[in-house]
Order: sequence, then structure tokens, then C-alpha cells
Amino acid sequence: MRYLAFDIEAANGYNPASICSVGVVVADSDFKVLLKENIWINPRSKYNLNGTRPNVGIDLHLDKDLLDRSPDFSERYEKLKSMLTAADTVVVGHAVDSDVRMLNAACKKYRLPSIDFKFVCSQLLYKCYKGDKNVMGLDKIAAELGLHFRQHYSDEDALMSLLTLKFLCESQNKTVGELMKAYHVRYGENKDFVITRPASLEGQAGGKKLSREAIEKIKAEAEKLGAAAGGGILGGKTVALSRQIEFMGSDVWLPLIKKTVALGGKYTPKIGRCDVYVADERTGDARKRFLNTRLERGEKVAVMTPSEFLKLGEEEENG
Repeated sequence: MRYLAFDIEAANGYNPASICSVGVVVADSDFKVLLKENIWINPRSKYNLNGTRPNVGIDLHLDKDLLDRSPDFSERYEKLKSMLTAADTVVVGHAVDSDVRMLNAACKKYRLPSIDFKFVCSQLLYKCYKGDKNVMGLDKIAAELGLHFRQHYSDEDALMSLLTLKFLCESQNKTVGELMKAYHVRYGENKDFVITRPASLEGQAGGKKLSREAIEKIKAEAEKLGAAAGGGILGGKTVALSRQIEFMGSDVWLPLIKKTVALGGKYTPKIGRCDVYVADERTGDARKRFLNTRLERGEKVAVMTPSEFLKLGEEEENG
């Protein structure tokens, strides 16, 4: 396993497709830096470094002559794609949503396929670690950790994002995956130009909104899969998932939805209406008390872990 931290800067704050530099830092599983580089890109755009607010200039330390001589995004596409989608790689960025949006905008500008990958946000994880609703820039985090870097150099920003993640893992004695579970944070994902942003279900004012968004995605996928022909052992039954499972990425809940549909069942977001409830104690269960109330009333609800649920019907298949 290795880490890849990245940071993107645009030459024109009003044009997200005007990528002019991509900083990339690659490290091994012990956070030892193996590669640190700034990939310069000709933005094919007018320069405007005021962001989206007049008179707020940002010094990106750009050499315009160098950029004019550099390849454009279409020529850098394959290199960036191979880096971001490399196997067994944890991709990290700081306030990474904006970087992914710029990446998507550039791909669309040059009519290139979406670069589909998952990522974690060092800013969000540090906010969870602090227990603070306020987000922090890399400069403030560096000051708190006693680290020094050159801000707004893409490769330096990427390095500081990596060092933030390293601090969190080492100080909490947890892997990235364990951090995500401890803070109930889902991985971000870019798929077919649709961004699922990394977010924490707990401790956020927008928790209910995030839950609604997750449920709508699951319902849409269930409807797309349709009903299983001829039913199955779940025919006529409904399956609910814990909020934590619903909140995680599609790699967690999609196999459960596929199994539900394949066995003739239907997904429901309402625990009060389900016949089967799937939850994983390792990730917590925000709705456990509602389940317990039903069980105390003597209602029949089959409670399973994800691994148990995915094994349903195997005997029939193998028979």
C-alpha cells in the first residue's frame, strides 16, 4: 500500500478547467516520500489569480513562460490518470472536493473520460480530530504541528496534506481506514463526473441532509437493478441498512443492494418497515435503539452483519 497526495491550482479562478499545476507526492506505507513533483500544465486560458473575489490575489509562484511551453491537460491526462487510479493507493488532498471539480472540468473541456477514483480529505479528518466545526487551511495546521512548507506551491501543498494525514495516523495509532471508521467519515469518490464528497455523518449540522443524499443514491441504484425474476428467499421482504453503511461509499452498500434484489427483496430506508436489518457493529449503529424497540415488542426482524447477509442463498446456488 502507498499514499498519493495531490493539489491542483488553476490559472483563472473563474475557470475551473484552467489547471496550470498539479502537485503530486507519493509515499510508501510508512509515509516515506518516494516522489515529489509539480506537473506544469499550459492552461490554455487567460490568467486571473483573484479567485472568484475581486482584489483577493493569490501568489501561485507561476512562471508564465514555463507554462506556455508546457503540455496542455490533454497531454498530461494519461499520466495523471495512472497516478490517481493506481492499485493499492490511498489518494489524499486538502479540501479535495475543489481539486476534483477542477479535474472534472478539465476532462470535460478536452472531451476526455472521467478519472474515477476514491480519496480522503485531510482537512475533514483534522477537523474531526480537533472536534471543531471550523475548517483549517494547511498554513494553520502546519503552525499547530510545528511544520514548515511553502504555501500555494502545488507540490508543497500536497506534501503538507500528506504530513497532516501522517500526523493523524501516528498520533491516534490508527490506519487511515481505522480513522475513517472512528470518525464515521466516508471516502470521497469521483465516478462518471459525479462527486461523492468525503463527509462525516456525526458532529455535522448537515448530517440529515447527507443521509438523505445517501438514501436517494441507494434507492436510485435499487430501482435501476429492478426486481429479481421469480423472486427468491427474500421475495416479499424488505431490507434496511444501518445509517453508517448507507453513508459509506458504494463499494460498501452496493453489494448488499445487489444481493437484496437478486434474492427478490426490496430496499427500504425505514427501519420500522424492514424484515431484515443489516448492520456492522465495527462502524457503529446510530439506529440501534429503534431496532431494539421493535425486538422488545416481539416483532420479527432478522439482524445480520454484511458478511452474513452476502452469504444468503449460497446453499441454493451451490446446490
